[in-house]
Amino acid sequence: MRSEEKLATRSVLIVDDDRNLTKLVSTVLALAGLNVLTASDGLAALNLLNGQEVDVIILDLRMPRMDGRTFLKELREKGKDTPVLIASAYGARAAQRELGAQAAIEKPFDPQRLLDVVTELLA
Repeated sequence: MRSEEKLATRSVLIVDDDRNLTKLVSTVLALAGLNVLTASDGLAALNLLNGQEVDVIILDLRMPRMDGRTFLKELREKGKDTPVLIASAYGARAAQRELGAQAAIEKPFDPQRLLDVVTELLA
């Protein structure tokens, strides 16, 4: 089975309020064969996850309504252990350690590097 075929059954949720970045990342992940869902803030993401399971979450830290830190804490309180990749220009690695996320990438990032990290998290 080709890697694109393996990824086709997997889904990723992008939680970020930057529409342009979300569109770019969605395109890169979709071209790799992933099913991509998006939410513009943590509250929208929690609502989406009430009826939907995903395999990986790409999470920005600074967003309106509910920021990434609050979202991740609430997600874990609900008992969900979905792997989280923090993607932020504001201390992504420190937030990874603080919040117990599985991975971090600093913005701006290379889209291929992001895809590599997501693929690792799906392995």
